[in-house]
This record gives sequence, C-alpha cells and structure tokens, in this order.
Amino acid sequence: MKKVMLENNISKNDENKLTVEDVRKHLPILDKYIYVDNGSTTLVPVPIMEAMNEYFLNYCTNVGRGGYDLAVEATKNFDLARKNSAELLLRCKFEELIFTRNLTHASNIVAYALEHSPLERIDGVFELGEPLVKWEKGNKIITTVMEHHANFMPWMRLAKNNGIDLNILEPTKDGILLPDTFFDAVDENTKFVAFQHVSNSMGTIHPVKEIIKAIKEKNPSTLVYIDGSQGPGHLPVDVYDLGCDFYGFSGHKGPLGPPGTGGLFAKKDLLLKMAPMELGGGIVSDVTINDWEIQSEVPSKRFDAGTPNIVGFIGLGRAAKYVSQEIGLNEIKKREHILTKQLLDGIRDIKNIHIYVPEDSVYIGGTVTFNLEGWKCSDLSMKLAKDWNILTRAGHHCTIPLMRFLNILENYGGHIRVTFHYYNTEEEVDTIIKAIKTLSKTKS
Repeated sequence: MKKVMLENNISKNDENKLTVEDVRKHLPILDKYIYVDNGSTTLVPVPIMEAMNEYFLNYCTNVGRGGYDLAVEATKNFDLARKNSAELLLRCKFEELIFTRNLTHASNIVAYALEHSPLERIDGVFELGEPLVKWEKGNKIITTVMEHHANFMPWMRLAKNNGIDLNILEPTKDGILLPDTFFDAVDENTKFVAFQHVSNSMGTIHPVKEIIKAIKEKNPSTLVYIDGSQGPGHLPVDVYDLGCDFYGFSGHKGPLGPPGTGGLFAKKDLLLKMAPMELGGGIVSDVTINDWEIQSEVPSKRFDAGTPNIVGFIGLGRAAKYVSQEIGLNEIKKREHILTKQLLDGIRDIKNIHIYVPEDSVYIGGTVTFNLEGWKCSDLSMKLAKDWNILTRAGHHCTIPLMRFLNILENYGGHIRVTFHYYNTEEEVDTIIKAIKTLSKTKS
C-alpha cells in the first residue's frame, strides 16, 4: 500500500513513545495554523488515515456477513477495532462497548432504553422484557446546568414524556461539580443521574469517582451516565474504577479518531435489558413472521443494526492505539496541563480579561475559556484566525444553560475557547498570549 506520508524520519523518546515533533509530522495542517479548537474536533494523524485507506484498498467488504477471505478479514479487523477502543480508551470489555456515531448518539441510545422495554423472543414467547427503569410518579432524574446539550436535552424529553421530575444541579462559582451536591440531591426516588467527566466550556475535570460514590452511597440502584466527550484520549479513563453504569464518548475529540465515530460503555447486565433504538440486519439470531430473537453472544453487537461505519471504526481502533500506546495517555494529560498553565500564567494579569476556569489547578484540564471586554467572542475568534492563524472556538459551545449561569450569553455571546492536545507547542502558546495581549488593547 502506498503511504500517504513517509514515517522514516520519526524519532522516538527514551520510552519509545512518539514525541510532540513526531506527532506534528503526522499533521501537515499544523504547518499553516495554530490549531486549538480541539474541544470541537481534533486533527486526524496520518497513521489513522493509513489504516482507513488500507480498508478501502485491500479488504473493502461488509462485516459479519460474508464467508470469503476478504469478508473474514474485514470482520476480524472491525472486531479488533472494538476491542482496542474498549480496552485502551475505557479499560472495559469489548462486549460492553457499543459503537456510536458520537456522544449525542450514545446519550440517545441510553434515553431510548430508559423509556422502552426490550421486545423479543424470551423462552419461546415474544414479549416485553424487564425495563431498565419502571418509571412512577415522583421519580427523579438529575443532571447539571453545565452539561452539553447532548447530555441535557434527552433527559429533559425523557422527564417530560414520563411525568418525571428533572432536577438541575449547579457547580461552584468557578465551575466544579462536587460530591456533596449530588449526595444532598439524590434520594430514594432518584432513578437516573447524568453529568460530564470534563467540561467542554470550562475545562473542569470533575471528581467523577467521588461523585458516583456519593450517588451510590445515597441510592445504590440509581443509574449513572457519564458524558466523556472531553475525557478519553485526553486522559486515562477506567470505567470500572469510576463505578458508572454508562459512559459515552466521541471518537473525533480526544482519541484523534475520525468524525462519525464514538462509543458507549454499558454494564453487561444493563446491555441485555436495553431496547435497541434501531432494528434490522446484523443484530438478530432469528426472525419469523411473528417474532424475532436478538443475538446475545456479544451484547454490544445488539446495537449494530445495518451496515456500520466500518472504515470509521477501524480508524477509531487505530487511533486508540496511537494515543494510548504510541503517545501515552498520561503523557497527553501532563502536556495539556503544562500548556494550559503557561497560557493562564500569560493572560491572568490582562486588566480587561475574564477567565472561566477553576481556581484550583487540580480541577483544570486542557481548556481555557475567556472573554475580553469590548469584544463579542465571535469577533475576537475571527480576528485571531485572520491576523494570527490561531484557530479557536467561540460561542455557547452547546452549553446555553451554562452561559446563562455565567451571565455571559447576552454581553459576549458566550466565550472564546482554547483547547489543547499533545501536538500543541509552547511556542504556539506564546503566540496566543501575544495575540490576546495585543487585542486586549483594542476593541472590535
């Protein structure tokens, strides 16, 4: 196979890991731009593209259906991609990882399963199975004002459709969700809690394990869903250690995978009770004119109806190896922390700047959000791109309730977001600092 980009000049550090310079060679776009819009989508390194190209060029067939050699190879590599994505990004078993289009898809799969009982042949009888939750008047769903719309709107609809109370919790003034807040809110009627691992709007790394422990201590039967969009690929994640029941993520953010990919971890006993949102070929072991039976050998494949995004998930599996084994998740987390600290230290003293990150560095991830007085955030972002080739994100970041909580939606239209990944450099941060200081002396 012809390589898109030669890797002969790639050097390794002492631990045989990819250096920052190595990774940048896999991302030619960085020769032209300072790309710090990683909270929206990350760049895709050449080795991930090469793995996807190999599928198209050498074994481009469907999966789980054919018996000839190429079809067997495609199925083997597709299954390996699920295994790598599960074990390397979430530390879970592959049979507990549902492939999704993104985090939004993951949330909606869970929401559908919470509202519908599974219908299938059970012991020879076609009937509704046991639901995940038997909703009753007085039951409660809890989420927070910080959530991305994808981790907010599905639960709002679920509550409205079933006459359930929806409780919205608030963070500390600097954007930290605390265990005590959840402990006080959860009671015997709380059936479901959904919250984020890392904030896409404030960069907060929340104490997720401690929060889940507080929830389960108060009500062990409460189901907990974590939005991990800004987690895997940016830092190590172990869903068993966290103690969550569900964990969703997008492949095109931290993992450096292609758009249109993601995953949903669900505990096996819950997976077998979840009604698939989509029905069709690839998930059944039998269908008659009166009923059907969904396969149960690999529970996560119960959600693979129809031809999946084969090439995308092969890319995600390759990306999982890239960030976990070839760079190292702890190295990525450490580097993002260094770059974030450098940026914060460089802009904190600007008189007319407003920064929206936690005060305690323990909770700070790889994101810095801010506004400059006299600037709409969108105008400032465009100025950074036009004059400095600095690509940021501006607006409400699909967290409109949080923008209102911060009281910045009307005056600024949201805020500017700088999100780092391993491939960003100290020199780029210096340029960002210089640009912000320069623009702080002018107005839009």
